[in-house]
Formats: sequence, C-alpha cells, structure tokens
Amino acid sequence: MSYGNLNIRLKERTVYLNNEYQETDRFWKELGLGQMKRDLILLTLGGASFGTAAIFVAISSMTPATIAVLRFLLAGAILATLRGTLKYFKRTFPYALLLGIHMFLFIQSVKSTAIIDATVLVSTSPIFAIPIAKGLGVNVSKTDLWAALLAVLGVIVMNYPLVLGEVLGNVEALGAALATAFYTILLNKRTWDADPISMTSSIYLEAALIMSPLILIQGIGVLNARSWLAIAGLVALPTLVGHSTVIYLSKRVRPQVIDTFTLLEPVVATILAFIIFGQMPTNDQVVGATIVIFSLVLLFLRS
Repeated sequence: MSYGNLNIRLKERTVYLNNEYQETDRFWKELGLGQMKRDLILLTLGGASFGTAAIFVAISSMTPATIAVLRFLLAGAILATLRGTLKYFKRTFPYALLLGIHMFLFIQSVKSTAIIDATVLVSTSPIFAIPIAKGLGVNVSKTDLWAALLAVLGVIVMNYPLVLGEVLGNVEALGAALATAFYTILLNKRTWDADPISMTSSIYLEAALIMSPLILIQGIGVLNARSWLAIAGLVALPTLVGHSTVIYLSKRVRPQVIDTFTLLEPVVATILAFIIFGQMPTNDQVVGATIVIFSLVLLFLRS
C-alpha cells in the first residue's frame, strides 16, 4: 500500500471514529447525562475495581516491593504494547514517584497491620486532598467537602469499632493516603496533556523502576501459583481499570472528587468477602456502606 493510500485510509478512519463519537455523545445526552456525569460513571467503575486490591495483596506470598513492581511493570508493558511509545517518560517522573510511594506504603501497611486498619487509614486521602487542593487553587465546592467527609465517615462506621494495631503499619497507611492526595492533585494541575494510554504506560513503567531497588532490601518472597494469580488480578482490575481511570479523568474531574470515589474500595471489598468467603456483613458495614454510596450519589446529582 502506498503512502498516499495509507493517508487516505487514516483520514477515512478518523472521520468514522468522529461520527461514532458524535453518535455516542448524542445517545448519552438523550439520557440526560452530560460529560461530567459520564465521567463519574466511569470513575465509579474505576473506584469499584480498587475493592479487589486488598484481597489480592493478602493472598500473595510475594514481598510488598515485588508485588508493587510486578503490578506496574506488567500493566505498563501491556499498555506500551498497545501504543508503542514512551515519549512522556521525563514528564511523568513526579506522578510515577508519588504513585510508587502510595503503592508501596499501602501494600506494606496491609502486610504489617490489620487489613481493616489499613483500609480505613488509606481512605482518609480526601481529607488530605481538600486543603491541599484549596491551597493550590483547585476549586473545592461545599458538595465536594460534605461528600468527602460523609464518605470517610462511612468507611469508619463500616470498620467500627476501629482498634488501631501496629503503629508502623498505621503510619504507612496514612503516608499512602497523603501520597494519593498529592498524586491526584498534581495530575489535575499539570499544564500539558497527552495521549492517555502512552502517559499511563510511562507512569506505570517508571513507578516500577523507581520501586525496583526495594526488592534488593525486602527480597522477592514466594513465587507460587497463588501469588502469580494475585499479581494477574492486581494488574487486570485495580491497575488497568482503577488507576488507569484515575489518570484518564485527572484533567476533567476535580482531584478531591476522584479521591472520594476511590472510597468505594471498602464497600466493594465487603461485598466480595460475602460473595467469595461467605462473610456476612455486619450492621455497621451495611450502614457505613450506605453512607459512602449516599455521598457518591450526592456528588453525582450535584455535578
């Protein structure tokens, strides 16, 4: 095929995709769903996928460093294969560093303290995000504030009574929450834009490289079939679906709203525990989950 014919085919394909996009956009508008509401629906799917993370981490026998590195290395490689470019590698360093810090501290906290403690403390990220975002000039509405406070309250109620155990694990979980807040805010405040797949693959691969020296300190752990299945689950759901959604929507959705939607994690984890392990949710978990869902509905209706 000549260059001229290839160029014509590409133009025809572009016109076709634009027409498809317009048809899809018209469909959503007929349902009364604008761009923001569609973004929040996508964010709901991403936030829900985070609910699988703690379960996969808990069943893996690999060290936290190995889990974090393999998770992002494989996810980044998959996306790089789809797009075939790493041209944003230099620009994505700050985001990769913060994502790496968040992921390592979260996995470390799950391994060194109770999963309940780690889940609750990591879920405080909206509380950190709101004052930081406000200080950096990001618009923070009253709805954002109340929804974030309600969501965090819901997570606390779900895990009541909260008995904080290992001090180090709790500090690690809070550090993970703080890193998340800075991560989503900096993504939102960046002055450049990029192809989402290329940018996401760069962030993932760079995060894996940043964390790789920690394997020399912690070791690899046990590489058994269950651990590899856990890695596959972490790559497919909370990484390729969850974190990729956060990056994709980071310029369109306010960072504190993104952090609030990630609090679907304990709600989904509770549902999965019932489905997979037959663990009946307590009254506190039902009430807390209802509060979290109400806070997200509030954001959706006011968007």
